[in-house]
Amino acid sequence: MTSRAAAFGARLFSTLIMWGLVTGVFLSGKMSLFVGLVAVLGALGTVEFYRLTQTIPGRDCRVWSLVVSLVFLAVFSWGFVYSSLAAVPLRFVPEMLGLVVVLLGAFTLRLRHRIEGPESVYPVAMAGFAFVYVPVLFSAFVIRLAHLPGEVGAGMALVLLVVIATKFTDMGAYLVGSLIGKHKAIPHISPAKSWEGYIGSMAFTQAGAFGIYFLAREEFGWLGSPVHVAVMGVLIGISAMVGDLAESILKRSLKVKDSGHLLPGIGGMLDLLDSLCFAVPVAYFYLVFFVL
Repeated sequence: MTSRAAAFGARLFSTLIMWGLVTGVFLSGKMSLFVGLVAVLGALGTVEFYRLTQTIPGRDCRVWSLVVSLVFLAVFSWGFVYSSLAAVPLRFVPEMLGLVVVLLGAFTLRLRHRIEGPESVYPVAMAGFAFVYVPVLFSAFVIRLAHLPGEVGAGMALVLLVVIATKFTDMGAYLVGSLIGKHKAIPHISPAKSWEGYIGSMAFTQAGAFGIYFLAREEFGWLGSPVHVAVMGVLIGISAMVGDLAESILKRSLKVKDSGHLLPGIGGMLDLLDSLCFAVPVAYFYLVFFVL
């Protein structure tokens, strides 16, 4: 077996395992299982981010951010399942409280160190970014997105639409770029990405979004016109591309190929969640401001 065939087999295996787990949770129809899965994925991504940035100065600030992030994920997910947090979707008090605690603690820890120019602030900034990146942009927004329609079935269908559209963006960029990609888009960040791939990915995004919309149309009655699906598809496609490139910037700045090795053939958890960290919040705010 060639190395390319082995890599494809590993990627296929990881993909099937992940989608099997996700499908099982969605078919269960239990919001508690869904929220628990999102919290666990967020926790794995947060731990992976901490490991990825171990060579950066300011370890004490990142440890503090890691602890606060894991507590936040546990309390936030519990709150949406067993308390009234789901009834106040626009009040981002838990997220803001967590960020304040992270920054306050990080600055307190920096009091032990001498001032050494801008480098003295970088650990605090990285601690804040570590808290926002996966715990908030992914886990918190996915959970909030699932509660927007007000019904479990509709909420899960909405999340599935956004996730499928996002992953179809990644798939379209890879497939179209591999087949006909000639013009490099941003070679200094991601040499493999092409303009042809990005253009093709937008068509894949629309196909994924409308595929879920028509398969579960009875769950999208609250959405009204299918025009909203098309608009969300465009926004998801663009934000997913930025999310993917954002992680590329992070990895290239740290001189690593993959964020981890948790998923054979894919890489780490961040490699799986990167595009969702931007696509989900964008979809959420579009729905809040233009639909609900």
